[in-house]
Amino acid sequence: MRIGFFGTPGIAAFCLEKLRGRFEIAFVVTGADKPRGRNRRVQPCPVKQLALDYDMKFFHPESLKDRAFIDALLKAGADIFVVVAYGRLIPIEVYEMPRLKTINLHPSLLPKYRGAAPVEWALIRGETGTGVTIQLINERLDAGDILLQRAFPLSGEITAGELYDILIPEGAALLIEAIEALDAGRATPLPQDESGASYCGKINRETAHIDWTRPSREIHNLVRGLNPRPLAWLSFRSKECKILRTAIPGDLTAPGLAPGEILAERKRLFAGTGDGPLEIVRIQPETRRDMDGLSFINGYRPARGERFE
Repeated sequence: MRIGFFGTPGIAAFCLEKLRGRFEIAFVVTGADKPRGRNRRVQPCPVKQLALDYDMKFFHPESLKDRAFIDALLKAGADIFVVVAYGRLIPIEVYEMPRLKTINLHPSLLPKYRGAAPVEWALIRGETGTGVTIQLINERLDAGDILLQRAFPLSGEITAGELYDILIPEGAALLIEAIEALDAGRATPLPQDESGASYCGKINRETAHIDWTRPSREIHNLVRGLNPRPLAWLSFRSKECKILRTAIPGDLTAPGLAPGEILAERKRLFAGTGDGPLEIVRIQPETRRDMDGLSFINGYRPARGERFE
């Protein structure tokens, strides 16, 4: 079995590593080198780095419709294409090319949360369950027939990073299962129920800005949905602070605390919301390392009535 793999970030590299241990990788298609890290040095993305480490053939084309690129894929003779977080729409001439077509790992229970950032949005919107789906790619975004799915319950505290750590290994295992089922003729693709379809967009800076007039649970869900990146943010003394973790206190009511108003109580850091206080468990002031609430109180000595904006 020869696989053509499309992917870019670390979660895709994880899946490629698992597939490499089971199948022959005919080629890898990935994103171009970009400035990364604090020093902004140009570096390969995780999938390309893995391809370099194991001497895999790789492409990072400017256009997926480029004739020379398409001819090179045809020449590679892959039996199936696998897509994991590639970040670009794949044209029909490409995804219809291999004999077993093209499959995609999507970290939601399709048809729910089609589109970008489904893990983040599931947490932001307070879902109590999610999952992973292996689908056949078609001409519409995340609307292909479903091959396999696996569901998982969600706690009200799990972060996006912690959830990815659960979903991606399960997704990699499902990819292997789907590939083997397709190759053996045992797969039974099922059309998605369009009546249950929902979409989610990319996370932008406005999305990540905390609105303290919102209920505490909504803000808490935003914080965990955006951890580890891009992280929810606020302004304090005209400087940006990132919020890594919050908690909804069951032992503090703080009547009269205004939205965003800071409260230092019992060696803990709180802020007012639209319906009560929210504890700030870990916060990262601009140009500083992240710290717990008490360290913030001791370091910044917030005055009575000061607010997060």
